[in-house]
Amino acid sequence: MEKEKIHHITASAATFTDFERLANSYGLTNKGLLEAMVNHFKVTKADPRDPRADNPTDAIKALDKRIVSFIKEQEKKILIPIKEAVFDMAGTEGVARRSDLRIVNSNVKRIITGLKIEE
Repeated sequence: MEKEKIHHITASAATFTDFERLANSYGLTNKGLLEAMVNHFKVTKADPRDPRADNPTDAIKALDKRIVSFIKEQEKKILIPIKEAVFDMAGTEGVARRSDLRIVNSNVKRIITGLKIEE
């Protein structure tokens, strides 16, 4: 069985104290914490020199705004023109079809309300 090589890392006393506190807070040995840190940076590809704490809530809110904007745009470009075209066709085909169109219109309004989109 080959003996594992031991390597040393130099750090200031304050940094080492913080490192030990971190290890204790996670219930890890110093070696375990170092391995976990290396693995974390490998997997996340995060830059350890840029310790910014992105708030996931802000990212979700931004994504939510983008999705709502996309849906509103689709409503303007696709749904409303389709609805208007259907109403135009109904005007040429007579009153019997208007009741069907009212059902379609109420369903479209329900969809828009369900998506919380302002008309």
